[in-house]
Amino acid sequence: MNREISSIFKQNNSYGFTTQSMILFLSRISLLTVIFLISYSGKITSEEKLIVATCQYPVSGDIKSNANYIKRFIKEAALNKADIIHFPEAALSGYPPKDIPSFQNFNWDDLRAETYDIMSLAQKHNIWVILGSAHYISVNEKPLNCLYIISNEGKIVDRYDKSMLTGGDLKYYTPGNHITILELKGYKLGFLICYDSCFPEMYNIYRHKNVKIMFHSFYNAHHKGKTILDEVIPAEIRVRASDNLMWVIASNSSGYYSSWPTCIARPDGSLESLERGVPGILYREFPDDVCTDVFRSWTHNNKMMRLPKNEVYHNGIPSNHPRALDTKSLP
Repeated sequence: MNREISSIFKQNNSYGFTTQSMILFLSRISLLTVIFLISYSGKITSEEKLIVATCQYPVSGDIKSNANYIKRFIKEAALNKADIIHFPEAALSGYPPKDIPSFQNFNWDDLRAETYDIMSLAQKHNIWVILGSAHYISVNEKPLNCLYIISNEGKIVDRYDKSMLTGGDLKYYTPGNHITILELKGYKLGFLICYDSCFPEMYNIYRHKNVKIMFHSFYNAHHKGKTILDEVIPAEIRVRASDNLMWVIASNSSGYYSSWPTCIARPDGSLESLERGVPGILYREFPDDVCTDVFRSWTHNNKMMRLPKNEVYHNGIPSNHPRALDTKSLP
């Protein structure tokens, strides 16, 4: 065998290659093969640091008041070196009918003006912003309940539209019909809104796309007192995280009475939360431990659910209007 290898090197040398250059060439080929296989598998691992900020404040029907909280938290998160900050459902627009009676006579000009200011602030402070808002479609169609994905260059690079609408939502909103994935610093990020959490398939489709961090915006607030949401939603957040081996970054309004505080769940289902009803920011740095180190823990569901071919990922009838289909369109 050694003689055969030696003869190969001698043959190559007759064409002007040295043994050292052949070894270097083969090493490079091997490295490129490994890189290709990792990329092809769809598995993205990253040791680059990613700092996530998620927040809560009393979302209201006052666009200016909402914007002031948003701008304040963007500045605070940037000072704390966060790469991305995440806001609740309807964080800028307010949520009907709790905060606004409907979108009839809604001041879209004010919403657009504040959105542009927030985009400029994102660029100024070099931070990504996940902004809960409403997206205007047309006079004849209800708006979308959305998350604007605003880059650190101050541009709307994508948008997630709430897909699973409640019966109440359908009175005010048009459903979306797409998922949204962002790759940032080697991490795959997914996006969902509120009622989506009640449907395991909404997480399953993201798991099949190898999403590891889910930004899930909620509005479970301004109730008269405790409801079943106090029990169900934190449980769902834990279960969706542990069932799909994801981190779930869950932001909620802190307006009284808030059903639960903004929180972050690990893939083991452990949970860290802010204080209920108090405006603030919760941070998490990645890479992060999969399991908590506070007590003995482990992950659970290592078997991925199948992805049905004919699954429907929305309630209601989505829009085919160009402003709905263009996920980079301005408010």
